[in-house]
Amino acid sequence: MEKRSFMFRLFQLIGLGLLQVLILNRINLFGYVTPLFYIWMIIRFDTSMNRSAVLLWAFFLGLSIDLFSGTPGLNAASATFITMFQPAIVKLFVQLDRHDVLIPCSATMGGRSFAGYLLLMITLHHTCYFILRSIPLGDWTVLVLKIVFSTLVTFILMIVTESVTMSSGYKR
Repeated sequence: MEKRSFMFRLFQLIGLGLLQVLILNRINLFGYVTPLFYIWMIIRFDTSMNRSAVLLWAFFLGLSIDLFSGTPGLNAASATFITMFQPAIVKLFVQLDRHDVLIPCSATMGGRSFAGYLLLMITLHHTCYFILRSIPLGDWTVLVLKIVFSTLVTFILMIVTESVTMSSGYKR
């Protein structure tokens, strides 16, 4: 991995971690909505990265959120869980040759494909996170509402972020 790429990911991990811990974790609309935006880093991992490195980045991203949120292992487990499926989910929405390098975004995947990919990744993460957080499973209605509404709010935040970054010419 080249040094610039490592430093970029490190700053991204720190920035997304701070955003999540200092701002987004404090949002709890109606007791059901908590945006979990930190997974943006996982969603944007390119297809050429070493799988072991991707899993380590995701684990440490989740662990850094856990350390400052008082959620021992929930974010680390959920982030690692979706990272395991990320390559297969990308392939669901885009046909890739063996040597193609793709950074998932609307410019490389197309708007609809990227939105589908984004929604599926967020839904998997939030389902894993809220099920682990709700153990022992009690009220299923509350669990489903938390998953659905948090997924929708996170999806909207990511679509807005994607449109802003793509319109500003940001390619990474």
